Amino acid sequence: MSRALRIAVAGNPNVGKTSLFNLLTGSRYKVGNYPGITVETREGSIRPTKAWQPRADTPAPTLVDLPGTYSLTPISEDEAIAFRALTGAVDQVAPDAVLLVLDASNLARNLYLALQVFELGLPCVVALNMVDLAADAGVAVEAKQLEAALGVPVVATVARGGVGLDALIKQLAQADQVEPAKPRLLEPAAGHDALRSCLASLEVEGVSPARARWLLAATAAENLDLCGASVDERERAASLDPRELEQAIRSLVELRYAEVDRLLAQLPSDAGVGQHNAKRDGALAPAMARSAKIDAVLTHRVLGPLSFLLVMALIFQSIFSWADPLMGVIEAGIAALSDVIAGALGPGMFTDLLTEGVLAGVGNVVVFVPQIALLFLFIGLLEDSGYMARAAFIVDRLMARVGLNGKAFVPLLSGYACAIPAIMSTRTIASFKDRVVTILMIPFMSCSARLPIYTLVIGSLFVANAPVFGPFTQGGLILLSMYLLSTVSALGLGAIYKRTLLPGPTPPLVLELPPYRLPRIRDTLRQVWDRTADFLRDAGTIILAVTIVLWGLLSFPRVDPAELGPGETAIERSVAGRVGKAMEPALEPIGQDWRIGIGLIGSFAAREVLVSTLGLVYGIENADEDDAPLREVIRDAKDEAGAPRYTRLSGIALLVFFVYACQCMSTLAVVRRETRSWKWPAFMLVSMTVIAYLAALLVFQVGGALGLG
Repeated sequence: MSRALRIAVAGNPNVGKTSLFNLLTGSRYKVGNYPGITVETREGSIRPTKAWQPRADTPAPTLVDLPGTYSLTPISEDEAIAFRALTGAVDQVAPDAVLLVLDASNLARNLYLALQVFELGLPCVVALNMVDLAADAGVAVEAKQLEAALGVPVVATVARGGVGLDALIKQLAQADQVEPAKPRLLEPAAGHDALRSCLASLEVEGVSPARARWLLAATAAENLDLCGASVDERERAASLDPRELEQAIRSLVELRYAEVDRLLAQLPSDAGVGQHNAKRDGALAPAMARSAKIDAVLTHRVLGPLSFLLVMALIFQSIFSWADPLMGVIEAGIAALSDVIAGALGPGMFTDLLTEGVLAGVGNVVVFVPQIALLFLFIGLLEDSGYMARAAFIVDRLMARVGLNGKAFVPLLSGYACAIPAIMSTRTIASFKDRVVTILMIPFMSCSARLPIYTLVIGSLFVANAPVFGPFTQGGLILLSMYLLSTVSALGLGAIYKRTLLPGPTPPLVLELPPYRLPRIRDTLRQVWDRTADFLRDAGTIILAVTIVLWGLLSFPRVDPAELGPGETAIERSVAGRVGKAMEPALEPIGQDWRIGIGLIGSFAAREVLVSTLGLVYGIENADEDDAPLREVIRDAKDEAGAPRYTRLSGIALLVFFVYACQCMSTLAVVRRETRSWKWPAFMLVSMTVIAYLAALLVFQVGGALGLG
């Protein structure tokens, strides 16, 4: 059997590459209409369809989805990944062919990358995507016309609707038979003497003409590392005359854009018009006209930030209001299941493990699934509608004060869901210093793992559904304030890091604002399902494992009740109880007790383990009492003097602690991988822990001095 073809899927950001990849392979990777969604390669085999079945002796082609890039001169880590995969640099295997995805409404911009792909000399198939939006924008270009101009097969597609899928699969299945079979290089014309000279210096034995052009551009951009240049190539690049190099790179860019103009001249006169200025009968195309009217409000200097704040407030209000009834049902179900298990198995250690351990621990985390799902739903709708790009644009002015730009805010927004993919998405940031600053800021953003903690504390110690300011409630506004605190703190600390640890100039913002689109509800719900399933998978693996270990540490050694002192419980004599007691002197100044201390240790594996740990502690401590939801147990807990064990002030101090604390091993691991150093994760852990403790100390002590409780 012959091996499968490897076909790289390349294109500019925001042209629908990943959408096509998902359709062709049946994958379910996240898509979005702003840069930074794909920051690493993904692989999948083309799935059979009614119109195409692979031959028995030939496996289906393998597609490799690459990060979006505007050119093959990498200036950021994600673009370097695309460059290496396409060129076979740095121990990568070059693909057999390329699926080049072009935006039909933005050919003038897309064709620059196309010319560089043609320089590879690989068979190429073009997917002319978004032809529906192009038609709406008044851009008339036919696939056959573009095919004649480019000299490669072109298939018109609409990734959002699956249009052209069968025709594209048929072309890809025979991609290795497609011309051209040799590099299509643009030769320097008369007057480009500097370009000729520089290329001659770089085109030595073992260096192809195409690679010489990349080395030339990389030398000018001072990013030979991203291209994986050898020692010999670096020496030759260093020998180039700086003035001649500047003229050469300018000539190379001029050559490519002249070729783009030549290709566009072979198409209808409006084919090269970009989607942001496309016109029909002197007016903006309908899609962009609608977007322009909406942007007049949502990107306004004053109304834009206010609109963003209102959107966030409505989201967090909905998380509390809509999820609460279902959370109550889950709590009742877990309590009923616990009673059934206890009645069926009878007293015993195994029964205690299941009821006081697994159900009290994992069950109290599962309770928050409705809120987690709603958060993912709202984030997905904002991403798919095009609003996320506007959010980055809105905060660009604020980010400039930090020393970054609005593009860095996209990973920060992704941090609301999870810090790990958000940190990976910083690969779109060209400057390493700016990238590290953004990485250090992301863990301060309140991720979904903090949501169970926030809602547990708010639901236990505050009247969450008490109306405030019309449609808003106390719980929704407190939750919003935690997210605002995390965001403002991330920006403030980013400004400090940028001016002290990692100084550098503020980069300009280059960000595409796509037209607003109706979210694809099916795809959004699929993403909600996948993300929620990941959360439940953690509950069934990491949290379950930690819960069982903590149950053992909280249950042993067994103590005779007669040996306990006045007011003392058996759990205080356990291994975990003694550790918590040892921590209590440091926790009392921030309003917490030894039970919270045990939770803080467990929550380092995953933040939401704090909830399962408290469920364990109170499940074991109150084993002889009727089961009650954890929120009620915390609300009714009393100290030895009969006073409430937890107050609103201690609750706020705990919330503030978790806004700042770096309680996530996985985040530290990905920071180590992305920065290639232990220095930055160590700095992150120490600095965030110190900031968290000092902030909680300030809240509790100042609040107590002011008589708040």
